[in-house]
This record gives sequence, C-alpha cells and structure tokens, in this order.
Amino acid sequence: MPNLTFSKDKRLLKASEFQEVFDTNTFKIAHPKLLMLAKFNDREKSRLGLVVGKKNIPSAVDRNYVKRIVRETFRLEYFIQPIDVVFLARKDAHKLSSEDMTLLLQQSWCRLQQRCGKKEKNNA
Repeated sequence: MPNLTFSKDKRLLKASEFQEVFDTNTFKIAHPKLLMLAKFNDREKSRLGLVVGKKNIPSAVDRNYVKRIVRETFRLEYFIQPIDVVFLARKDAHKLSSEDMTLLLQQSWCRLQQRCGKKEKNNA
C-alpha cells in the first residue's frame, strides 16, 4: 500500500527552494486556470510547492479547496526521477468542479511526466 501522507520531505518549504524553481525551471505546464513550473532535484522524493494567491482566489475556503485537490493528485503521482514542482493557481481556478479540477490536474501531471521522460532520454 503506498504511503499517501504529505510530509515535510515532500514539500517545498523555504523561499529559496521556491525561488530556485522559479529561476531555473526546466519544465512549464500552462493552462488558463493553472501554471506548473518544475525542475529535477537531487533528493530521493519529488516535492511540491503551492502558490494560491488571494488576488486570484479571494475566498480562503476556495484557496484551501484548490490546494487540497492539488496535494491529493500529486500524492497519487509517481515520477521516475524526483522533481520539484511549484503549482500556481490562476484566476478563477476554484470555479472548476471537483471532477474537472481533478481531471485537469491528472492531465497536467501526465504531461509533466512525459516531458520529464523526454528530457531524461535526451540526457542519457
């Protein structure tokens, strides 16, 4: 049974860790409702950082809703090589239904995995 917790070793915690992904990202997944920036890391596990701003999603309830779904879908993904991902919510991301948001995130994680696989093959 996989471990589905979201402990500190699976999160980007420091501003410097977020900044490193912003500055040196190798992968970008863009959609009108979200943006994902990612780069390979030297750790054992993939890590996730969330940026869900009050400017884009005014209600705290809606911000927590988006973060909860992103964390849940991230926990269920397995990346062959560990990566650091920063998820940025765009305007009105919370207006998607739970099913639509989950589907969009699963498709985005899949696109990210495909790009990671291509990059890995090119470096081999």
